[in-house]
Amino acid sequence: MSTETHQEAESASTAAALHAAALARHGSSKMLASYLGDIEQLVRERLWAEAVPLALALPHVCAALADPTLCSSRAQFLDWCECWVRPPTDDTSLTVPAPEALYRLAHERGVAPELEPADEQRVPVQALRQLRLRRLSRAAPPPRRVSLTALREAAEDPAREACVALLHAVRRWYSDWAALQPTVQGNLARLAVLR
Repeated sequence: MSTETHQEAESASTAAALHAAALARHGSSKMLASYLGDIEQLVRERLWAEAVPLALALPHVCAALADPTLCSSRAQFLDWCECWVRPPTDDTSLTVPAPEALYRLAHERGVAPELEPADEQRVPVQALRQLRLRRLSRAAPPPRRVSLTALREAAEDPAREACVALLHAVRRWYSDWAALQPTVQGNLARLAVLR
């Protein structure tokens, strides 16, 4: 094995260890992990018609989880996307849709229609119900990230590209910020105990 290959392997294992340590330190949400795992499974199976609406609801879900009243709005959707949706650091060749384009896609796909009119702040009931139902339906699939084949296939369509970008954004949002936020953790706990 060459020195360069050995260094790359060490670097990859160090990065994986740091990520695992961060999750252990901050904790994780089984409900959110199950929801994201379901979307990733749909992407791996190339069931884009089912994966895309679930993914496009993610900014509303995250905005609502960060709000004490579990509300979201167009402005919160756009702010969340502006802050968290960006290409993965390991592959800068991928592009991500702009926040306005993501909102337009979500609106076209009928995601969170109860949030209309767009300037009002409301609870995204359907999106949060999907989050809860996914948790109740079965255990989270094994944590496997979306494959490179799926990433390349996603680049063929803006909605697919948005799906993959949002999956990466939510994982980054949770590990970098939401895992330590009492409001997010309290809202996840509230959703978990609702019957």
